[in-house]
Amino acid sequence: MDPVRAFDQLQADYWTTRTNLRSHDHPVVRSFANQRVEFIKGKFGDWRPSTALEVGCGDGFGMQHMNTLVDDIHGCDLSPAMLEANPAPADRLTLAEAYDLPFESDQFELVYCWELLHHVGDPSRAVSEMKRVGRRAVMLCEPNSLNVAMAAFGLLEPAERGLLRFTPGYTKRLLVEAGLSRVTVYSVACFTPNQTPPWLARVLSLLPYRWPYVGLYNIAIGYL
Repeated sequence: MDPVRAFDQLQADYWTTRTNLRSHDHPVVRSFANQRVEFIKGKFGDWRPSTALEVGCGDGFGMQHMNTLVDDIHGCDLSPAMLEANPAPADRLTLAEAYDLPFESDQFELVYCWELLHHVGDPSRAVSEMKRVGRRAVMLCEPNSLNVAMAAFGLLEPAERGLLRFTPGYTKRLLVEAGLSRVTVYSVACFTPNQTPPWLARVLSLLPYRWPYVGLYNIAIGYL
């Protein structure tokens, strides 16, 4: 089996029966997501997408908070367990892999992912497919391997090892090479949604959100 297929199989096996450690409405998850969505709103300016697709929507972590930015959100994921745990209406959820999205070209104004691509063996192929079904913008939110704590997490946890290639430059390059324009990338956040203790998250949420180069996550936005 080639390395990409082997990586994808490892991820599929890992997520077959797992969901996130915390639900979308956990206080730490909610604080983390609200910070991210407010930052995204600021970068979009006056634009509010009419439709959006979250690729790798999982158990609703992103969808349930991005709905303050866009009303008509659809999601897809390869894990039945994740989709079963997702509180979104069933008609908004689709079982699908990122390499072959069962949607029309140009169907959604915004196509985005939250922490998906480091679980994919061929991120470039997935981003190209995201671009195909997008009409105006594609956004990638991924861990930042330039952050020492995040890199250590990737080294220690086999299912997360794919994050080690996700520097700000690599994340930006995925959009540029897919043919998107006006691509910008931001390193942000100083706590994680699934591991940070609630008391510590409350303290860290008071700190600045953007941490150039060394934030825990990268947010990259490109336009069609």
